[in-house]
Amino acid sequence: MNIIEETDTLRKTLAAWAKTPEWALLSRYDLLRSKPSLPLRDRALRFVKWLLASAKLTSPHVTSYRWSSALKHTPIMVEARTLLIWALGAEHDELRQACEILSKRLRDCSPPLLPVLVTDVADFAYFSRLGWLVEYLPELSGGGQSYRARKQHYLAWRYRDALVVPITANSASTSEWNVLLEIKT
Repeated sequence: MNIIEETDTLRKTLAAWAKTPEWALLSRYDLLRSKPSLPLRDRALRFVKWLLASAKLTSPHVTSYRWSSALKHTPIMVEARTLLIWALGAEHDELRQACEILSKRLRDCSPPLLPVLVTDVADFAYFSRLGWLVEYLPELSGGGQSYRARKQHYLAWRYRDALVVPITANSASTSEWNVLLEIKT
């Protein structure tokens, strides 16, 4: 399987996961709940939506704001697009080498890309120095649903509008890299 086919398969998998989010989890941890109070009309509308969702007549209301993957210590780029780099199962040194190559490639991208690394390697200081957001997916033991599987599905939904590439995209040729950045799923 070449890099373009691998990327296409990964994107289709994540798109399928994003179509069936775990609504209870998303609405329970809605990040906008602590924002300033809304006008009366908007609060009434939110209450009606909550009632309909409670009665299971509609899906729970989850905010649809654009998720920013920029770190506070990186420059703000309004036109930047999120690039989700899927690196589960990569070895520590192999991952660092791949990140170095991708970091060099990302400097020349136009429009700019904001990298988000999905990994099971805990090397946060290194990734932060690159200016990358890290979504950490450790393998945890215990009963019940797999934390990793639930978080993979959540991340697929959270970054549903992002451009997705596997970590092996570091070995893509320039022409393959350009194709990877243009593929739509």
